[in-house]
Amino acid sequence: MSYGRAIFGDNQFLGVNHSNQARAAELFERFKHPDAILEVLAAAHDAGVRDFMFTTHDRYVPVFDEIRRSRLFPGMHYTPCLPYAHKYWNQLSSKGPSALIASTIMQINPLRIVPAALGLLLGRTRGVTALLTEIETLMCRGLPVRGVFLQNLAFDFLMAMDLHRIIEDFADTVSRRLGALPGFITMNHPKAVAMLCDRVGLERPWVCANFNQAGFRMNPSQAACEQSFASGRSHNIAMSVFSSGQSDPGLALDYVVSRLDAGSLDAILFGSSSRSNINANLAQINRRTGLP
Repeated sequence: MSYGRAIFGDNQFLGVNHSNQARAAELFERFKHPDAILEVLAAAHDAGVRDFMFTTHDRYVPVFDEIRRSRLFPGMHYTPCLPYAHKYWNQLSSKGPSALIASTIMQINPLRIVPAALGLLLGRTRGVTALLTEIETLMCRGLPVRGVFLQNLAFDFLMAMDLHRIIEDFADTVSRRLGALPGFITMNHPKAVAMLCDRVGLERPWVCANFNQAGFRMNPSQAACEQSFASGRSHNIAMSVFSSGQSDPGLALDYVVSRLDAGSLDAILFGSSSRSNINANLAQINRRTGLP
């Protein structure tokens, strides 16, 4: 099981734009309605994209309900990225801590909570990690899940604190219990690969990181990331390939697609809010990789 060369992302659906906050606010308002998201997903599916990577935001619940109900987008695979921290902060502020914990726990079998809690008291994190991972992926129930990725907010924190056992528990839960590819989003590709391969012991883990012509948010440096991507130690997904709108689209795609051909990259993650832009991006990727 692997990804196609093009993965559709969701920044536009959540109003994420690192260089234009007015545009971000406009997108956030536009995609409040499930039909608006479904329309763009339909455009991506029509263009030939078969992977959708997204954060576990509440606004996708009615979207996925409709996909299941109407059996939309045959052949599409889904990759949730978790946790979506703002969701819990919002619930915490509106419900309070007790109600938040109760509503979260009741989404799964309460009988699993006791052994997980006892294990945590004994220093074993696997049970709790498995519960939290499964809760976050409940919105994907009944959908074909390709992978489950740990967001950089969580993964980079765990990596900085040297909590490699929790990262190992997450990878084991995703692969064994959910039957999907475990993946990791990071702001530091070289450090992430070293941690995952040397400390956790994963073989060619899936890593998603910034990779673009402008060196935008490529840490610790563009040269170090290029070397790490080309090392062959990991499967790599490039994100922020257009440098959040700061790069010429054609030149930006040339940069990443040349790495696809050379084997440094496995897939390109991109987002778009219109059918015309989706078609244009896919046409350029396909033309440069020799696909029809």
